[in-house]
Amino acid sequence: MQKAGSQTPAAGLFKPKSSGSSSLLLSFIVPWFTVRKVPVEITTPSPRVAVIKFERGIQQGLLGRISRSAIMEYHGFGIISEGIESGCHYMIAGVQGDWTRGLVENPPSHLYTRQLKFAGLPYLAHLYRRGIAICTGSGIGAVLSTCVQLDNWFLIWIGSDMEKTFGPVLFDMIKRRIPKERYILFDTKKEGRRPDTMKMLKDVYVAFKAEVVVITSNPQGNAELMQGCKENGMHSFGPLWDS
Repeated sequence: MQKAGSQTPAAGLFKPKSSGSSSLLLSFIVPWFTVRKVPVEITTPSPRVAVIKFERGIQQGLLGRISRSAIMEYHGFGIISEGIESGCHYMIAGVQGDWTRGLVENPPSHLYTRQLKFAGLPYLAHLYRRGIAICTGSGIGAVLSTCVQLDNWFLIWIGSDMEKTFGPVLFDMIKRRIPKERYILFDTKKEGRRPDTMKMLKDVYVAFKAEVVVITSNPQGNAELMQGCKENGMHSFGPLWDS
């Protein structure tokens, strides 16, 4: 309580310093101290996809950034790994521009990456007792680790000519590590049609007793599935397409 006649200090004169700006600066700087040039093996099962293999295993739900340069043009991709005890992990780079096309046409022997990985959308998988990861095309890169490493997650992967496009590595991992009752691979070229995706998803949601759906698709597919889940009372998460 201020005594009568005492003067009030000038506003802000004794204001405590905020640690927010310094924390923000540290969060920006620290990842750059973890940049390393690492050896990679790149296979190109089709002109549309580069499968990048790195050393050491990684836990599910994390994303990584890679570049040909130590300081410029980093690109983020989902990480596929059988677990931290595994000797390797993968990234799937679908051709969408000059940089990813260069991985296919002129694959490097080394890439720069940040050893400090960051959490992606599937990292929330541990918050739920049962869930479904549904993806199309190269979206498999973000969710496959979750369904491989966690036995309470169901995988739905939809694409065209999938094994020829993405190669044997992913299919071998799926068939070795995920029981048949926990995945659906729908190849539109083999089936000769597009699936009724929402019906498929709803049927699995009920049968598997899922609590949540994680969606990794293109903007249109993401919007349609999110809306369908909302209309059917199914909890779902999908990436934002606001850039």
